[in-house]
Amino acid sequence: MEVELLAPDRWRTEKKRLIGFALRFGDKRLAIATMHALRKLDDSTLESDASGVYTAVIAVAVHGSRIVGFGFAADGGEGGSLVVVHPDARGLGIGGKIVEAMIGRLGSMTCNVAVDNTASMAICFKLGMKAVSMHRGPTGKPTLRFEKTAELGAPVKV
Repeated sequence: MEVELLAPDRWRTEKKRLIGFALRFGDKRLAIATMHALRKLDDSTLESDASGVYTAVIAVAVHGSRIVGFGFAADGGEGGSLVVVHPDARGLGIGGKIVEAMIGRLGSMTCNVAVDNTASMAICFKLGMKAVSMHRGPTGKPTLRFEKTAELGAPVKV
């Protein structure tokens, strides 16, 4: 299994496929605002600016030629973030590899996870993300806000 960080040209060719993947396998847990941000993503944000900073990231996990998961984060997660893993590939650490690659690219990341989404919370805690607050999410569920900053000099495992 490999995790690829998409460049703008790959996003343009894979956009429909990845949005369809999210809708099919997101288990109706994906926030409408996040899906809207993904659909409207300006592909130039997948490139770094002059100082090497990325505004958005899309990480795709592939096994052979098959997509087994992908993640998206804009504005360090503030503009939306999601991770979707194919049901047949869950429990294999793919979600964690995707989030790890996204944090490595962005330098830091935040995400909001409903407290009934134990699989996503487990990924966040396993990667050392810190739960910093609790609020009501878009569906009214209690939701934890997680934050993580990449460790300086640490290699990004992909």
